[in-house]
Amino acid sequence: MSAALPRIPAQMMLLSFAAACLLHADRAPPWCVAAAAAAIVWHLLHFTGHLALPGRWARYGLIALLLAGVLMSFGTLNGLAAGVALLMTMGGLKLLEVRGPRDTVVITTVALILVLAAGLDRQDLWRVPLYACTGWMALGTIAALGSSRAQTSMRVALRLAGVAMLAAIPFAVLAFVLVPRLPGALWSMQGSEQAQTGLSEEMSPGSISDLAISDAIAFRVRFEDAPPAPSDRYWRGPVLHDFDGFTWRGGRGGVAEAVEYLSPPVHYRVMLEPHGQAYLFALDTSASLTGRHHYRTSDGQLLAHVPVTSPLIYEAVSHVRARNPGARSTLGRQGDTQLPEGRNQRSVALARTLRAQAGDDADYARLVMDYFGSNGFQYSLTPPLLNYDSVDDLLFNTRLGFCGHFASAFVTLMRAAGVPARVVTGYLGGSWNPRGGYYVVRQSDAHAWAEVWLDGQGWVRFDPTAMVAPERLQRGLSELLPESRSATSALVQNTSWLRDLRDTWDAAGNWWQERIVGFNASAQRSLLSRLGLGDIDYRAMALLLIAGAVLWGAALLAIARLRMPRARPDATGRLWEKFLALLARHGFAVAAHEGPQAIRNRALRAWPAADRHITAFTLAYEQLRFGRKADPAMMQSMQRELRELTRVIGRSAAGSSTSRRVPQPRPARQ
Repeated sequence: MSAALPRIPAQMMLLSFAAACLLHADRAPPWCVAAAAAAIVWHLLHFTGHLALPGRWARYGLIALLLAGVLMSFGTLNGLAAGVALLMTMGGLKLLEVRGPRDTVVITTVALILVLAAGLDRQDLWRVPLYACTGWMALGTIAALGSSRAQTSMRVALRLAGVAMLAAIPFAVLAFVLVPRLPGALWSMQGSEQAQTGLSEEMSPGSISDLAISDAIAFRVRFEDAPPAPSDRYWRGPVLHDFDGFTWRGGRGGVAEAVEYLSPPVHYRVMLEPHGQAYLFALDTSASLTGRHHYRTSDGQLLAHVPVTSPLIYEAVSHVRARNPGARSTLGRQGDTQLPEGRNQRSVALARTLRAQAGDDADYARLVMDYFGSNGFQYSLTPPLLNYDSVDDLLFNTRLGFCGHFASAFVTLMRAAGVPARVVTGYLGGSWNPRGGYYVVRQSDAHAWAEVWLDGQGWVRFDPTAMVAPERLQRGLSELLPESRSATSALVQNTSWLRDLRDTWDAAGNWWQERIVGFNASAQRSLLSRLGLGDIDYRAMALLLIAGAVLWGAALLAIARLRMPRARPDATGRLWEKFLALLARHGFAVAAHEGPQAIRNRALRAWPAADRHITAFTLAYEQLRFGRKADPAMMQSMQRELRELTRVIGRSAAGSSTSRRVPQPRPARQ
């Protein structure tokens, strides 16, 4: 490290860069994190004199190697993830050639860009303090480099940076409100493609039970009016058509059927957490959705055009009662009655027996529902493993399962009797958050049910879990099976103040996502309307922003002027001011533009008797104020000569019997 770089800025630069890299440590490739950490350690060892920095050609080789690594990891240098990896590695290499303040500014700028990238990637409320502290340290580094006061103290540098950040808040709020928003969310950059826990296009026995033990939030819902009853809050997700005897998979949905709504519309807003897939969950049956580009499949699924990898907010309208008045197509009926050959033969035989006892398909479906309610089936999150013929094993041996087991068996029995049926997965219910005024749907609310096609009604929902554990439709799993909770979840659920704290924090995070992160063009128009600016256009918004910026800058200048410390004269200046005051008491006016020599010449003409004292005093002042070397004895000479001047001028004024005209300063030339 060059001696030209002060110690405090060097330390703060290293801290800010290390903290900025840590913000991405869980997303960046491990080798990128290791490369940045190695560079930081190398820089520290060099700073302490234990290791030399690499030479120029060694650095060139490292640049080529790390660039190749980024290209191999991402296949490109474009995009957020590749850009972050490039910044981390190249910033680390820059640490190996820091020579002075300019290089320090470069590293600090890289740290600030990494903070910005982290904010674009993830906007959770709990991360905001991390971003703010890292940015604060980076700005403190710049303050330490640019302020002589900050070079001796990190605390002073951080105080200067903190004051600057606080002073920027009014303009940030102004820009937040008035900068025109493009359609979509405030953060338009697509997030990471890292997969999250959630439902998928496949369901095997026990797969949903893996989700059911998780308290992770799937989404939040705020209803505009009274919410539907818990037993009507089915949130539709992946629809499964193809069955191989053990696993259900998404498949062809056929041609979309006409829908006739039989209940009033339910308006609500969904705050969806990232899950790494394209599913958009809505209350069954959805009529419309706004806020995200999407498409609707023929079987009623709502799918985004790109995976949901960042929090998403959208508005939806649904009807809890609906029917399909048309007839099921031949191709669609054929697809939703298929079963694998030679599998689950006992279940197929049971279906034929029960179908013979029923008058029509609706009677048969109710008969199968009664079968689940009257044959000793039990609800459990930890059922035994099923054998090759999984439905046979469940119906005739274990009789123990979870919603996915019962939905799979029910649809199998329907199809075995020639009745079109399919498995629908999603979520059921949701818990109320009184702090935020919305419902929270967690992974533990994951559910599976069946839909059966009945002529004249269309697709009708049947939930065999309601026959095995009817309380599941009214309560969540944490209440239905308290033993399934983790120790942490049980502690929070059973402790009122912890539960209130969890709900409060969740409400704060949801407010942040809705009001700040989700502040889009629609939200901006709504806010401006409430402020009485509903008809404002982009040009007027720009003018308001400029005017606000000018007022903000003027306010900062005024505050700085008020806070600017008034310069107090030093000992030399105080003696000179006393000299001028002495002259003024005896009618000698001094102009602001006059220097010591001009004052001396006029004073000598006014008081010739004091010429020796006036000359000695003014020459000593010039030497102390403007000379290269200051002699402490001159200060004592000035004090002595000033006392003599006070005596001589005072005696001269008292002994004069006639008025004497004191020379006045000449006006300055224009």
